[in-house]
Amino acid sequence: MHEPMIGASAYATADAELLREAGIGWVRLDFGFPFSGRIGAEVTEQYALQKADAAGLAAKGIGVMGVTPLPGIAVHRPDAQGQLALQWQDWLPAWCGPLGSDECLKAYEEACAWLADDLRRFVRAWQVANELDIEQFAGPLSPRQAAHLILHGARGLKSADASLVVGPNAAGSDKAYYLFGHLYGTNSGLLDYCGIDGYYGTWAPGGPEKWAERIGELHALTGAPVLINEWGFSSAGRLMTQKERRAGLPVCQLRKWAYKWGRGHTRKGQAEFVQAAFDAFCTQREALLGVFFYRWEDQERCWQCSAPDCPAETAWGLVDRNGRPKPSFHTFKEGVQRLLA
Repeated sequence: MHEPMIGASAYATADAELLREAGIGWVRLDFGFPFSGRIGAEVTEQYALQKADAAGLAAKGIGVMGVTPLPGIAVHRPDAQGQLALQWQDWLPAWCGPLGSDECLKAYEEACAWLADDLRRFVRAWQVANELDIEQFAGPLSPRQAAHLILHGARGLKSADASLVVGPNAAGSDKAYYLFGHLYGTNSGLLDYCGIDGYYGTWAPGGPEKWAERIGELHALTGAPVLINEWGFSSAGRLMTQKERRAGLPVCQLRKWAYKWGRGHTRKGQAEFVQAAFDAFCTQREALLGVFFYRWEDQERCWQCSAPDCPAETAWGLVDRNGRPKPSFHTFKEGVQRLLA
């Protein structure tokens, strides 16, 4: 019986002793495209800092799950009418060529191979890009192009070190089923897990009990162990009215959630959600590769809209902005103990 990977998205400055107390042995870190010029050119200052972060965590005995470079991201910015709308920003260098092109796929595969080799002492598991089944992270990529990018990234990582744990993640949209069908029908041994993200009761309807069904479904569909790359429940935020929900405005626009679970988006509500999620995880123990909580610490500002009072991205932590454990820290710790028993 394997022992599940227990992780979280966290800053490299996170208190390693407190992480271990919660039962967290892995931290997920993003890595940007490492070169300002072509493959093998001088590395960027950003990458040098990210590598140092990975080395620092590894020195403290924390495993690192790396995320390969994102092709870009869409963030909420005001349009001409003052309404928030997603605006895409390319993140890969222009010399890589258009997203989805053969030129871009070749450059991405080479960059991933270089990253795996350069970080092999610190990063032993990888997530290829992020949530390429949704517009916010896929941008102009079609589902087929997104699948090709994932496979090229995985091939690059595995070419450097076949022992690395490699896989994708999906946000869980309808396009995820096409993505998984393409990936696990043609991956030729490149993918070690089926990765999925889910935010029941916040970004999606339902509650933590849905995790049992989702894990079982994906394991049966792909034949691969399931890694929950992101899961969680915000401890702050009011609920939209039915009229506001029908209007279809983003959470960042209204500063309210479309969905809730249990007693709602409070610290006690978050703690109860975490406890119930581990109830579901324990029923699917044999199908799980691991679970990565999103996230370790509360944020000062929402990364989607930059507002400090927007619940969309500010109150997901097991600890607050000062590193003090919230009630969910304790139910998480207890849940890990049950999962590993």
